[in-house]
Amino acid sequence: MTTSKFQKNILKAYNSSINFLAARTRSSKEVRDNLSKKKFKDDVITEVLLMIEKEGLLNDSEFAAEFVSTREKIRPKSKFALRYELKKKGISDAIIEDAVKNIDECKSALAAIDSKLSIWLKLDKTKMKSKMMNFLKNRGFNWEISFSTYEKICENLKNQENIK
Repeated sequence: MTTSKFQKNILKAYNSSINFLAARTRSSKEVRDNLSKKKFKDDVITEVLLMIEKEGLLNDSEFAAEFVSTREKIRPKSKFALRYELKKKGISDAIIEDAVKNIDECKSALAAIDSKLSIWLKLDKTKMKSKMMNFLKNRGFNWEISFSTYEKICENLKNQENIK
């Protein structure tokens, strides 16, 4: 490949990457996969990734921290589920552990059920427990966290009934 053709491909891949990154932050693997899907060669992709990393537009640590923060606000999940999602996005184990280290899974589980709780409170206790435990299991929470969350909800309900 001639130098001018190589440079044109780099520019084309660079512009494609910038457009891809404009929507939201991405991991290096996501950008690499996107460029591969568009049939850019590996040497062009590597060069473009280096360029956008140098410019501060691509940083897996920042991506992982933002991803976890957004998940915690919008759709809380367990550390296990977050680790799995980040791993699929090509984030290294060290970066993943740093991103999830401050998560309080008990708080996350309570936040996760918050939107469903008003519906579940209309059910009998057995159905409510079943729905809650399955919901939390699907979000990656282990049995202990799920059961502890159920007990906290029951305790809060009991305290509210005593106040009335």
